Amino acid sequence: MALIKDKVVGILGGVGPEATVDLLHRIIRATPVHNEQEHLRIIVDCNPQIPDRTLAILGKGESPLSELVKTALNLEKAGAN
Repeated sequence: MALIKDKVVGILGGVGPEATVDLLHRIIRATPVHNEQEHLRIIVDCNPQIPDRTLAILGKGESPLSELVKTALNLEKAGAN
């Protein structure tokens, strides 16, 4: 775990708020730790304003790309690497 201990995980969330929570829960459960301080540092940007990906794929909605990029940059600015 030492290799990732110093990393900050960024989660681009909100494109399915419940899925974001589920992912975070799965990461916590799957991380082998002996105490709370050994857990990964995780920053979540839960942005439900990202346009619907399915509608965009079907050509019936706005592309989510620019909002996804903005959210990813926010995670980077917050310290995610």
